[in-house]
Amino acid sequence: MIINTKILNVDDYYYGVFMTISAPLTGFTENELQSTGLAEIYYKHILGKIEKATFIEFLNISKNAIESSQTPDQLSAAISTQILSNPSTKKIAQDVITLWYLGTWEGAYVNDLSYKEGLVWNIMQAHPPGAKQPGFKSWSIKPVNSNS
Repeated sequence: MIINTKILNVDDYYYGVFMTISAPLTGFTENELQSTGLAEIYYKHILGKIEKATFIEFLNISKNAIESSQTPDQLSAAISTQILSNPSTKKIAQDVITLWYLGTWEGAYVNDLSYKEGLVWNIMQAHPPGAKQPGFKSWSIKPVNSNS
């Protein structure tokens, strides 16, 4: 698999690794993650919250998993064996997943946008209460999974 080396205006090679590994960790595409408007913010937030060497170790192991995989199934297996089974990278991977889904790092929201754009709302086919309303007359449309 190929690592995106430059996305938007971020020249940092590891940012590309972060985005490439975030996609299979979350089950969303890199474009979907980028569309949250939080990719660069999350990357910089992590760099400011944990020791840089620890984050770089996680990204190097992720890079090896990505580069050694030819198919999504191989990448999934590599993530399971090389990242999620490794005590030094498991917690960071879990924190990255939580960051994308809930917009929180260690229980605190990164910013207002991180709450609004959490991936959890897409999975639930809902909107974040008090932040991003579904729109005028949306109540007149049956929910997608409605049995009624």
